[in-house]
Amino acid sequence: MTSVRCAAITSVAFALGAQPLVAQELSQYREYALESSVASVVKISGARESDMHTSHERPAKIQELQWRTPYTVSGRELADPVREVAFSFCDGQLYQVVVTYDRDRTEGLTNDDVIESLSGTYGVPLLLATRTALGTVTTEAPADITTVARWEDARTQVTLTRATYAPQFQLVLISTTLDARARAAIKEALRLNTQEAPQRDLDRRNTEIADARVASQKARVINKAAFRP
Repeated sequence: MTSVRCAAITSVAFALGAQPLVAQELSQYREYALESSVASVVKISGARESDMHTSHERPAKIQELQWRTPYTVSGRELADPVREVAFSFCDGQLYQVVVTYDRDRTEGLTNDDVIESLSGTYGVPLLLATRTALGTVTTEAPADITTVARWEDARTQVTLTRATYAPQFQLVLISTTLDARARAAIKEALRLNTQEAPQRDLDRRNTEIADARVASQKARVINKAAFRP
Protein backbone atom coordinates (compact mmCIF):
# COMPACT_ATOMS: atom_id res chain seq x y z
CA MET A 1 0.00 0.00 0.00
CA THR A 2 2.87 2.36 0.83
CA SER A 3 4.46 1.81 -2.57
CA VAL A 4 1.14 2.48 -4.31
CA ARG A 5 0.67 5.70 -2.34
CA CYS A 6 4.23 6.81 -3.14
CA ALA A 7 3.65 6.13 -6.82
CA ALA A 8 0.46 8.18 -6.70
CA ILE A 9 2.26 11.10 -5.03
CA THR A 10 5.02 10.89 -7.65
CA SER A 11 2.36 10.86 -10.36
CA VAL A 12 0.73 14.01 -9.01
CA ALA A 13 4.06 15.80 -8.63
CA PHE A 14 5.12 14.77 -12.14
CA ALA A 15 1.83 15.85 -13.69
CA LEU A 16 1.80 19.18 -11.88
CA GLY A 17 5.29 19.88 -13.11
CA ALA A 18 6.42 20.44 -9.54
CA GLN A 19 9.88 21.93 -9.10
CA PRO A 20 10.69 21.83 -5.38
CA LEU A 21 13.23 24.65 -5.36
CA VAL A 22 11.56 27.14 -7.70
CA ALA A 23 7.95 28.29 -7.37
CA GLN A 24 6.37 29.53 -10.59
CA GLU A 25 3.91 32.37 -10.92
CA LEU A 26 0.44 31.62 -9.60
CA SER A 27 -1.12 32.66 -12.90
CA GLN A 28 0.31 29.59 -14.63
CA TYR A 29 -1.08 26.05 -14.70
CA ARG A 30 1.18 23.78 -16.73
CA GLU A 31 1.44 25.51 -20.13
CA TYR A 32 -1.72 27.57 -19.60
CA ALA A 33 -1.49 31.17 -18.42
CA LEU A 34 -4.39 33.22 -17.09
CA GLU A 35 -5.35 36.16 -19.32
CA SER A 36 -4.12 34.32 -22.42
CA SER A 37 -6.24 34.13 -25.58
CA VAL A 38 -8.77 31.55 -26.73
CA ALA A 39 -6.51 30.65 -29.66
CA SER A 40 -3.60 30.01 -27.31
CA VAL A 41 -5.59 27.66 -25.04
CA VAL A 42 -7.09 25.81 -28.01
CA LYS A 43 -3.65 25.31 -29.55
CA ILE A 44 -2.03 24.06 -26.33
CA SER A 45 -4.88 21.75 -25.34
CA GLY A 46 -5.51 20.38 -28.80
CA ALA A 47 -9.22 21.08 -28.34
CA ARG A 48 -11.41 22.37 -31.15
CA GLU A 49 -12.62 25.95 -31.09
CA SER A 50 -16.00 24.60 -32.23
CA ASP A 51 -16.27 22.93 -28.80
CA MET A 52 -16.42 26.36 -27.19
CA HIS A 53 -19.73 27.17 -25.51
CA THR A 54 -20.86 30.80 -25.38
CA SER A 55 -23.11 31.43 -22.38
CA HIS A 56 -23.44 35.21 -22.77
CA GLU A 57 -22.80 37.67 -25.60
CA ARG A 58 -23.24 40.94 -23.71
CA PRO A 59 -22.19 43.12 -22.02
CA ALA A 60 -19.12 40.86 -22.30
CA LYS A 61 -18.66 37.62 -24.20
CA ILE A 62 -18.47 34.75 -21.70
CA GLN A 63 -17.27 31.39 -23.06
CA GLU A 64 -16.36 27.99 -21.62
CA LEU A 65 -14.24 25.16 -22.98
CA GLN A 66 -14.10 21.67 -21.46
CA TRP A 67 -10.99 19.55 -22.03
CA ARG A 68 -10.63 15.93 -20.95
CA THR A 69 -7.40 13.99 -20.71
CA PRO A 70 -6.93 11.19 -23.25
CA TYR A 71 -7.86 7.70 -22.09
CA THR A 72 -5.14 5.89 -20.12
CA VAL A 73 -5.14 2.29 -18.96
CA SER A 74 -6.14 2.13 -15.29
CA GLY A 75 -3.30 1.46 -12.85
CA ARG A 76 -0.56 2.81 -15.09
CA GLU A 77 2.16 4.55 -13.04
CA LEU A 78 2.73 8.26 -13.71
CA ALA A 79 -0.62 8.45 -15.48
CA ASP A 80 -1.99 11.98 -15.58
CA PRO A 81 -4.16 12.45 -12.45
CA VAL A 82 -6.19 15.18 -14.17
CA ARG A 83 -9.63 14.07 -15.32
CA GLU A 84 -10.71 17.30 -16.98
CA VAL A 85 -10.01 21.02 -17.16
CA ALA A 86 -12.63 23.74 -17.62
CA PHE A 87 -11.45 27.02 -19.12
CA SER A 88 -13.54 30.20 -18.82
CA PHE A 89 -13.03 33.29 -20.95
CA CYS A 90 -14.20 36.88 -20.72
CA ASP A 91 -14.02 38.76 -24.04
CA GLY A 92 -11.50 36.24 -25.32
CA GLN A 93 -9.22 36.23 -22.27
CA LEU A 94 -8.78 33.27 -19.94
CA TYR A 95 -9.98 34.30 -16.47
CA GLN A 96 -10.59 30.96 -14.75
CA VAL A 97 -9.16 27.45 -14.88
CA VAL A 98 -10.87 24.63 -12.96
CA VAL A 99 -8.84 21.42 -12.78
CA THR A 100 -10.69 18.30 -11.65
CA TYR A 101 -8.52 15.37 -10.58
CA ASP A 102 -9.47 11.76 -11.23
CA ARG A 103 -10.64 10.02 -8.05
CA ASP A 104 -9.00 6.70 -8.89
CA ARG A 105 -5.63 8.30 -9.63
CA THR A 106 -5.62 10.30 -6.41
CA GLU A 107 -7.02 7.53 -4.23
CA GLY A 108 -5.23 7.29 -0.89
CA LEU A 109 -3.65 10.73 -1.15
CA THR A 110 -4.07 12.95 1.88
CA ASN A 111 -4.57 16.70 1.76
CA ASP A 112 -0.95 17.11 2.84
CA ASP A 113 0.25 14.92 -0.04
CA VAL A 114 -1.40 17.12 -2.65
CA ILE A 115 -0.44 20.36 -0.89
CA GLU A 116 3.17 19.18 -0.82
CA SER A 117 3.16 18.65 -4.59
CA LEU A 118 1.44 21.97 -5.28
CA SER A 119 3.78 23.82 -2.92
CA GLY A 120 6.68 22.75 -5.09
CA THR A 121 4.97 24.64 -7.92
CA TYR A 122 3.26 27.56 -6.16
CA GLY A 123 5.16 27.93 -2.90
CA VAL A 124 3.87 27.82 0.67
CA PRO A 125 0.07 28.29 0.83
CA LEU A 126 -1.42 31.23 2.71
CA LEU A 127 -4.40 29.25 3.98
CA LEU A 128 -4.78 25.62 4.98
CA ALA A 129 -7.81 23.33 5.45
CA THR A 130 -10.80 25.55 6.12
CA ARG A 131 -14.38 24.30 5.91
CA THR A 132 -16.20 26.56 3.47
CA ALA A 133 -18.75 26.54 0.70
CA LEU A 134 -16.29 27.23 -2.07
CA GLY A 135 -16.38 25.86 -5.61
CA THR A 136 -16.09 27.49 -8.97
CA VAL A 137 -15.87 31.24 -8.62
CA THR A 138 -18.89 32.27 -10.65
CA THR A 139 -21.44 29.94 -9.05
CA GLU A 140 -22.50 29.00 -5.56
CA ALA A 141 -20.76 25.86 -4.37
CA PRO A 142 -22.31 22.88 -2.62
CA ALA A 143 -21.98 22.71 1.15
CA ASP A 144 -19.82 19.57 1.10
CA ILE A 145 -16.73 21.34 -0.30
CA THR A 146 -13.70 22.02 1.90
CA THR A 147 -10.97 24.51 1.08
CA VAL A 148 -7.76 22.53 1.51
CA ALA A 149 -5.27 25.29 0.70
CA ARG A 150 -5.05 28.68 -0.98
CA TRP A 151 -2.33 30.70 -2.67
CA GLU A 152 -2.70 34.39 -3.56
CA ASP A 153 -0.87 37.34 -5.02
CA ALA A 154 -1.99 40.75 -6.28
CA ARG A 155 -3.46 39.35 -9.52
CA THR A 156 -4.24 35.69 -8.94
CA GLN A 157 -5.93 33.32 -6.53
CA VAL A 158 -5.29 29.57 -6.54
CA THR A 159 -7.54 27.35 -4.40
CA LEU A 160 -7.34 23.62 -3.74
CA THR A 161 -10.66 22.10 -2.66
CA ARG A 162 -11.90 18.63 -1.82
CA ALA A 163 -15.39 17.20 -1.78
CA THR A 164 -16.32 15.60 1.55
CA TYR A 165 -18.80 12.89 0.63
CA ALA A 166 -17.30 11.92 -2.72
CA PRO A 167 -13.61 12.71 -2.14
CA GLN A 168 -12.27 14.51 -5.18
CA PHE A 169 -9.65 17.23 -5.48
CA GLN A 170 -10.18 20.34 -7.56
CA LEU A 171 -7.77 23.19 -8.28
CA VAL A 172 -9.23 26.58 -9.21
CA LEU A 173 -7.11 29.40 -10.65
CA ILE A 174 -8.63 32.82 -11.25
CA SER A 175 -7.41 36.16 -12.49
CA THR A 176 -8.96 38.38 -9.82
CA THR A 177 -9.31 41.39 -12.14
CA LEU A 178 -10.87 39.48 -15.03
CA ASP A 179 -12.99 37.38 -12.67
CA ALA A 180 -14.56 40.50 -11.16
CA ARG A 181 -15.27 41.77 -14.66
CA ALA A 182 -16.75 38.43 -15.74
CA ARG A 183 -19.00 38.14 -12.70
CA ALA A 184 -20.30 41.68 -13.20
CA ALA A 185 -20.94 40.93 -16.88
CA ILE A 186 -22.76 37.66 -16.09
CA LYS A 187 -24.93 39.42 -13.49
CA GLU A 188 -25.83 42.13 -15.99
CA ALA A 189 -26.48 39.59 -18.75
CA LEU A 190 -28.93 37.72 -16.50
CA ARG A 191 -30.65 40.99 -15.60
CA LEU A 192 -31.03 41.91 -19.27
CA ASN A 193 -32.32 38.44 -20.13
CA THR A 194 -34.97 38.68 -17.42
CA GLN A 195 -35.94 42.21 -18.42
CA GLU A 196 -36.24 41.38 -22.11
CA ALA A 197 -37.88 37.97 -21.73
CA PRO A 198 -41.51 39.21 -22.17
CA GLN A 199 -40.64 41.05 -25.39
CA ARG A 200 -38.71 38.05 -26.72
CA ASP A 201 -41.71 35.80 -26.03
CA LEU A 202 -44.03 38.24 -27.79
CA ASP A 203 -41.70 38.49 -30.79
CA ARG A 204 -41.48 34.69 -30.96
CA ARG A 205 -45.28 34.29 -30.89
CA ASN A 206 -45.69 36.96 -33.57
CA THR A 207 -43.11 35.22 -35.74
CA GLU A 208 -44.84 31.87 -35.31
CA ILE A 209 -48.22 33.42 -36.24
CA ALA A 210 -46.72 35.13 -39.29
CA ASP A 211 -45.00 31.90 -40.42
CA ALA A 212 -48.24 29.96 -39.99
CA ARG A 213 -50.13 32.56 -42.04
CA VAL A 214 -47.59 32.38 -44.88
CA ALA A 215 -47.67 28.56 -44.84
CA SER A 216 -51.48 28.58 -44.90
CA GLN A 217 -51.52 31.02 -47.84
CA LYS A 218 -49.10 28.85 -49.83
CA ALA A 219 -51.21 25.77 -49.13
CA ARG A 220 -54.36 27.65 -50.21
CA VAL A 221 -52.85 28.58 -53.58
CA ILE A 222 -51.77 24.99 -54.27
CA ASN A 223 -54.94 23.35 -52.99
CA LYS A 224 -57.26 25.82 -54.72
CA ALA A 225 -55.67 25.08 -58.10
CA ALA A 226 -55.96 21.33 -57.54
CA PHE A 227 -59.41 21.28 -55.99
CA ARG A 228 -62.21 19.57 -57.90
CA PRO A 229 -65.73 19.32 -56.42
